[in-house]
Amino acid sequence: MIARFSRWTLALLIALVAVGMNFGSASAAPAKPKPTPSTDAALSRTYKVEQGRLKVQDLRLQNAVTYAGKIDERIAKLKAKGQDTAALDEAVAAFRAEIAKARAEWQAASTTLTAHAGFDADGKVTNADQARATLKEAHDHMVQAHTIAHAAYAKQHAANVAYRKAHREVNEPLAPVQP
Repeated sequence: MIARFSRWTLALLIALVAVGMNFGSASAAPAKPKPTPSTDAALSRTYKVEQGRLKVQDLRLQNAVTYAGKIDERIAKLKAKGQDTAALDEAVAAFRAEIAKARAEWQAASTTLTAHAGFDADGKVTNADQARATLKEAHDHMVQAHTIAHAAYAKQHAANVAYRKAHREVNEPLAPVQP
């Protein structure tokens, strides 16, 4: 009886080892590669994304011009009250000059995307290398436009804060004294 049990146990162990060896090699086999989207489709999607970013950036640059106009209105009111606004005048002039530089970078990006080298009129890729170059060039111009405009806003904001600090009214409450 023990011999019979030992034979079955031995047979079962051998079968398990054989299955385990096959399982190990099967699990080490590479999985089927996941289908990746074609490069052309990815480039076409990126082209559409860049066109959308170009529209958003155009709107932001238009808003910057509106913002400069509001600063001009504020300066006119301050001048009517007899206040010295030379610092604000200089800051808004510098702001406008920087926004003009950002607009020139935006225009270069727009021209690049409008020429659409490597893409057909529908945004489909005709030449992948040209398409990549087009997207890179347009993206670089848009990044530069963003950097310039962001710095201009930061400088204008700092000038506004400095002006307000320098021209606080006497009636304006001061911070409470710490005990």
